[in-house]
Amino acid sequence: MDPENVYCLGTISKTRGADCSLVLKLDNKISERFYEMESVFLEIEGLLVPFFINVAEPLDQKNILLNFDSVSTENQCKDLIGCKVYTELPDVIIPDKKKSQYNYLKGFTLWDHKYGNVGKITEILFYPNNPVFQVKQDQKEIIVPLHEDLITEIDSHKKLVKVNLPEGLLDLYN
Repeated sequence: MDPENVYCLGTISKTRGADCSLVLKLDNKISERFYEMESVFLEIEGLLVPFFINVAEPLDQKNILLNFDSVSTENQCKDLIGCKVYTELPDVIIPDKKKSQYNYLKGFTLWDHKYGNVGKITEILFYPNNPVFQVKQDQKEIIVPLHEDLITEIDSHKKLVKVNLPEGLLDLYN
């Protein structure tokens, strides 16, 4: 399974009920096609593992109740909390135009004009009115504001995002 060809649906947030059901907290809106899917992939210890769906029911706009064939004990359920859930089908996700305009920057290098190489952009996180880059620097995760005023250049060929970060921001992580 090529991680470049899968799409993140969300994260298993909790267990629900005695029937070993799990709650999938969605990152994006999904199409009705999701409910026709036979399987999804869960990221477990860095590997994408297929899980066959018994039941998929909407709880609300942000959460789906899932029940998998191979999950039958409370311990198995608890082990899956926090796992990201993926699909191979891009048309299941209804992109948020505001969010999707930045998603292509995942995997790019963040370069600051003063500090140099900040690290690799591993995720784009969207907090209310405050999108941020999640950047991996050595063994640390750094959160950097994603704001057009900070970005000076995006070089798609070199996979590079050049920024002018606020004074002292990176010092918070040292």
